[in-house]
Amino acid sequence: MPSTLRSSIALAPVVANLFVARRRERQRAEALREVQSRQLRTLLRHAQRTVPYYRRVLTAEQAEAVRSAADLARLPVLDRSLVHELPETELLAAGYTAENTRAARTSGSSGIPVTFRNSERDLGYLRATYLQDMLASGLRPFDRVGYFRTGAFLRHPLERFGVVRNLHINTAEGLDTQVATFLAARPTFLFGFPNVIATLVEELQRRGIEYRDVHTVVFGGERLTPAARANVLGYFGAAGHEVYASVEMFTAARTCPLGALHLRTGNVVVEVEHDDGSVSVEDGEGEVLVTRLRSEAMPLIRYRVGDRVRIRPNDCPCGVAHTPIVDKIQGRSEDRITALDGRSMHADFLTKVIERFPAVHRMQLVQHHPGSLDLRLVMTGGDELSGVEAIRTAVLAALPGYSVEVHAVDQIEPEANGKIKLVKAAAPR
Repeated sequence: MPSTLRSSIALAPVVANLFVARRRERQRAEALREVQSRQLRTLLRHAQRTVPYYRRVLTAEQAEAVRSAADLARLPVLDRSLVHELPETELLAAGYTAENTRAARTSGSSGIPVTFRNSERDLGYLRATYLQDMLASGLRPFDRVGYFRTGAFLRHPLERFGVVRNLHINTAEGLDTQVATFLAARPTFLFGFPNVIATLVEELQRRGIEYRDVHTVVFGGERLTPAARANVLGYFGAAGHEVYASVEMFTAARTCPLGALHLRTGNVVVEVEHDDGSVSVEDGEGEVLVTRLRSEAMPLIRYRVGDRVRIRPNDCPCGVAHTPIVDKIQGRSEDRITALDGRSMHADFLTKVIERFPAVHRMQLVQHHPGSLDLRLVMTGGDELSGVEAIRTAVLAALPGYSVEVHAVDQIEPEANGKIKLVKAAAPR
């Protein structure tokens, strides 16, 4: 029977699942694939038997025919727009309701915010893998963890003894409030949106405040320019780690000690849908389709996350992780610009052109009309005017025939969810 919701985090399931997560992460690739296949078969049978949507789109025979991740290509893809349109009860397994599950809402950066639900058992495992991510990144027992996020979160019982205290820095608040909260909380370990953390650091620098208590920063949820990342880590004198995560899939990849972003094969299936429509598992370049293996309340099978990635086979000598590597997160699939003739293209190639200029700390590509582009750049150091002109020349070489304006700005306003859109379609002017 589904468990009821708690008012605080239950430690016993987290600790038990932490041992599972740690053991699984250290397994060899072949053993992990077997774990993945076994969990996948269990998930598909559960979804087909108990979830109204999957009972409609999958037969029992189709579910049973899937023996490994390679067989998933036979099944339909679940898009965000469909999740948004369907009644919530269509995706919830039998016995699960809004009353005995906990809601998790996406940031809405794609323009379509979606709510997903997790049971207490789902969350027991997910919290354990989340804790494992932080421990592997350098978390210490008496660290004060500063979370940069909009919504609040549950507390765990050990916080009263000063063990891994969680400190909420609300990214929906104004910058002055965030700075005041940060300084009052005195965190030693940071986790959150890179651009939000970078903005806070720049404000502390502007005020002449030195803060060296942070020893580790874990970036996740969006992209940051190399210059801005270096500024954050240099300001704190901290080590940096990254996670590839979202509300839908939680952590799909985390950096190893050598900085390679290894997939969490034991927790998720990551398929890559290539531009020609073909699909491969954990390999190649294209859009991400994810299946989270531990999700009893609301299974998501072949869910289109909205990201584009490039994945390569594991060639990392770290010896800690043995799974393929997310070589490149190219951004949201919605991060497109449109030419005069109506063709659209991913803007990743353009951001790489701009990132070559070390003075660029933040960027946003705004398109008011097809064939035109307004680049808003936060820049530091050097001759700003000549820097802007050099960037404009480089962008025009990459986009012949476009009308390009480049503006150096003091700041780029985040969206209501705290993120900064890399590519933004604006109203015509």
